[in-house]
Amino acid sequence: MIKRFLAGAALGAFFLWYALRDASFGDLAVNIGRVSLWWFGLFVLMHIGSLGIRALRWSALVRPIAPVPARRLLSPLAIGFMINFVFPARAGEIVRVWLLGRAERVSASAAFGSVVVERLCDIFAILCLVAIAPFFLGGNAPGLLAELWWIAPLLFAGYLAAVAALFMLGHHREALEGFLGRHPFVQRRPLLARLAKLVVKFAEGLTVLKSFRQVAIAIGLSLVLWGWGGLANLLMLHACGLDLPVFAPFLILMLQAAAFLVPTPGALGPFQIAHLVALRDIYHRQESEALAIALLIHAGLFVAVLAPGIWFAAREHLGVRELTVASRGEDH
Repeated sequence: MIKRFLAGAALGAFFLWYALRDASFGDLAVNIGRVSLWWFGLFVLMHIGSLGIRALRWSALVRPIAPVPARRLLSPLAIGFMINFVFPARAGEIVRVWLLGRAERVSASAAFGSVVVERLCDIFAILCLVAIAPFFLGGNAPGLLAELWWIAPLLFAGYLAAVAALFMLGHHREALEGFLGRHPFVQRRPLLARLAKLVVKFAEGLTVLKSFRQVAIAIGLSLVLWGWGGLANLLMLHACGLDLPVFAPFLILMLQAAAFLVPTPGALGPFQIAHLVALRDIYHRQESEALAIALLIHAGLFVAVLAPGIWFAAREHLGVRELTVASRGEDH
């Protein structure tokens, strides 16, 4: 895990240098200094509060395999997001699944299936933003606007194909288990037999897709969650004195999500570039304003993610060694 961190940190340092290479640090300091600690603290509290929405959503998705109350999911969620924020390769997803299995005796493979459905809900919310973006961007980004008109249908088609495949896997779990359990080609090979058991357990976590009510709850909470993130961005834009179109906070949110796909610690570097693209290139604001907002939002996210994660990890008596083991999905 440390090696992954160092590799990601080197990549992040390059992207951060690229984002700041032409910056005026004097102007940057002036723009940052305009925001009061009260506004910054409110932004941080909004993101800490979003952890509760995430816990409610995960509880809805885990319910078919184990009725775990949302309050008991706060700890694995907070610790997992902390790991995700610091280390690349989404190691935090494995950590929170491991923590859930340790606390609630839930199969790690089945719990990971619920995390996959959770990501599908997030992608659905992002696709909703992509779908409405052309109606709000107008003349701000004609090139991006033209690309969205043909990219959006392709994204929706790919998404529906993935959902259909996972639905079939979860819906026919029993038949799949029977087939793999009887097939001589699988059973005569220990590695394949073990892999087959993991696939069946993973499919158990997808059974939530058969429950329209639970999926609807999860999707509704995902829309609330992404709307909440957009409002938090709006708060910071207002705090910095930027009067932008109503869709700007949500466009920034989409680009922030894209930045977190790059394997650097806390998306450091790509996060700042995302704000330059949104605010400087699309909405034509000064570079120092874009970078100031990027650094303020990023600092707020660091506090909002690391503070609960560290607190819950200390409460669970989890140190670096235990979290390293958890990131590999191992028991000890």
